[in-house]
Order: sequence, then structure tokens, then C-alpha cells
Amino acid sequence: MMHGEASRKVPDGKLVNVEVDYSDRFENVDIRGDFFIEPPNALEIIESKIEGLSADAGKEEVLEELSVVDADLIGFSREVIVDVLFEAQGRD
Repeated sequence: MMHGEASRKVPDGKLVNVEVDYSDRFENVDIRGDFFIEPPNALEIIESKIEGLSADAGKEEVLEELSVVDADLIGFSREVIVDVLFEAQGRD
């Protein structure tokens, strides 16, 4: 099992941090930062959508999973989550 962590400040200054364990699948996804999300429990749903996906999944595949979560992300985007997730794995 590998563990990764990465952070990114998005252009308007919000910080997104992702910690993840992975081998062949993503596990124990933890997304934190100084952003806002409505409803607040949507963050847990987003984390659970990533968990179980193949650790080799492409950006479009992960975004497709996240697109079904009905949430307003304020100060960041689903794309930023995926970018930071991949950064935590050492992927570009």
C-alpha cells in the first residue's frame, strides 16, 4: 500500500489538500482545505466516489464519478480535486 499527499492553492487562494492510500485501487481518501462545499456532507460523498476506483483511472473517469455528486464547490472545482489526487500519486 502506497500513501500520497499533495496540496494546491487555486488561483483565488483556496487550498485543497488530498491524502490517499492506494495500491491497485484508491482507499482512505481525505480531502481538506479552506474551501466551502454545500451541502457539507457532499465532501464525504466525493471521497467515497473516489475510493474503490482503479488507481490507474484517467482524469475523465474520475470526473465522471464526481459529476454525479450534487454539490456546490465554492473556491475550487472537481478538476482541482482530481489534479491534486493524481499529484499525491506522483502523476501529472
